[in-house]
Amino acid sequence: MVRLREIPRTAAFAWSPGAAPPFIATGTRAGAVDADFSNETDLELWDLALDKEGGAPELQPAAKLSTESGFHDLAWTESDDSSRGIIAGALENGSLDLWNADKLLSGASDSLVSRASQHSGPVKTLQFNPRHSNLLATGGSKGELFISDLNNINHPSRLGNVAARQDDIECLDWNKKVPHILVTGSSAGFVTVWDVKTKKESLTLNNLGRKAVSAVAWDPEKPTKLITSIPLETDPLILVWDLRNSNAPERVLKGHESGVLSLSWCAQDPDLLLSCGKDNRTICWNPQTGVQYGE
Repeated sequence: MVRLREIPRTAAFAWSPGAAPPFIATGTRAGAVDADFSNETDLELWDLALDKEGGAPELQPAAKLSTESGFHDLAWTESDDSSRGIIAGALENGSLDLWNADKLLSGASDSLVSRASQHSGPVKTLQFNPRHSNLLATGGSKGELFISDLNNINHPSRLGNVAARQDDIECLDWNKKVPHILVTGSSAGFVTVWDVKTKKESLTLNNLGRKAVSAVAWDPEKPTKLITSIPLETDPLILVWDLRNSNAPERVLKGHESGVLSLSWCAQDPDLLLSCGKDNRTICWNPQTGVQYGE
């Protein structure tokens, strides 16, 4: 793998949607401290300029906006109201903020579209539904999981029993083939499959003896297959599951020397999976066979 560009930030990030030249949005990571010990938090947009050969590897932001809190996650979706789409931020202060990307790039003062505060603690993770871009799932502390409609952002639906679980939801992913199915992973090691139509759990996996979950990802082609990862230094593992036999993982991928932090399963090729870990390595796998292609 060859490095094309570098963004000098400790941040949550999201790729721009659609066919336009790619941008990346970054939000200052909650709890991060830079070399100057600054506590400033920003949302920034970056033009990767991948169509320009010989560009400087280190970029400068195309837009920058100060925010009230640090970010745990970012998501970016297409919108009829903005050619560049809508950016959603999961903030440490419990807010769910939405920005108009066109207005951010133009420097308009009204780029913030809305702010919702249904979460009682930090919002840890969020993702737009790949089939219905107006639907946004957010997960956070104390097991809070909401589905929000961008057309009515201040009246979300809550999934699950309020008193059932107090562990934090750390990650989530919408099923790529069945649009009303969602999976979440928690700090206490629960991997839960949800049916958004009924607002109830469909299935819960114990992540290798309830090890904490750092990332979850559905197979882009097979609706019953998913992958989970463990962020612990003692168990830096990636688990491949087939929900038709959910008692144990179908395969365990071993390669990282310290905890696994994130996963990305290629939407165009289900034989390609990227994982990043605390060991500062990014590994490319074939998740169907367990073979490492490189890093």
